[in-house]
Amino acid sequence: MARRWIGWAAILGAVFAMAELPLYFVVPACDPPACGVETGALMPDWLILTRTLFNFFALTLFLVFMAGVRSLITRADARYEWFGAVAGTAGVAWTIVDMVAKGFEGSSAIKATELIDPTRTVPTYLLYGSISHLMLVVFGVAFGYAVLRTRALPRWVGGSSFAIAALHLAGVPSMFFGFNSSEFYASNGWGAVAMFNGIAAMWLAAVGVATLKKRNSPASGYIGSSRGRADVRV
Repeated sequence: MARRWIGWAAILGAVFAMAELPLYFVVPACDPPACGVETGALMPDWLILTRTLFNFFALTLFLVFMAGVRSLITRADARYEWFGAVAGTAGVAWTIVDMVAKGFEGSSAIKATELIDPTRTVPTYLLYGSISHLMLVVFGVAFGYAVLRTRALPRWVGGSSFAIAALHLAGVPSMFFGFNSSEFYASNGWGAVAMFNGIAAMWLAAVGVATLKKRNSPASGYIGSSRGRADVRV
């Protein structure tokens, strides 16, 4: 039963995440001097709040998935519970940090008396940029290792998890490249943030499908105890 909740949470989270991403690119035309690097493209409140709401739904669902990672790993082999705990903790931290950042953006749109572009004017770049990248690096490495060792999920999940970690590791230095979101590799750039996160969301959807399809082998898994390890069918 828990596996179904965990799998569907990843899939539905990705649906909301992919629905949110296009809203960052569908913005009203705005030419200098009204718009520039400092101001960005001026956006109506409904657009900012709609994508913020989609983000909240996506991250809440991803939080459910991340909270279940430890359970997936432990049920497969309790010897690797610590790696599951590290992966799940980093994943939950990512969802919370990103949600706080988007919460600041949405709140700024509510408060502002004029049109704004919160991706430029609200300095939360490091929260949903480099910090979130680091959390996903830790998640990807720990989750990938745990999956490969326990076979809690297909091997491709473990291998691709390292690829996701490498992708987000590449995004960490974006903090040194300004805050022009129209540039690929800025701290809030469309590539380093939107595209990298979009790839991660699609990957999480695939992991969710694998989680739903995976069935525990009759002879797999270890249930650990404080006194030792016992082989138990699950």
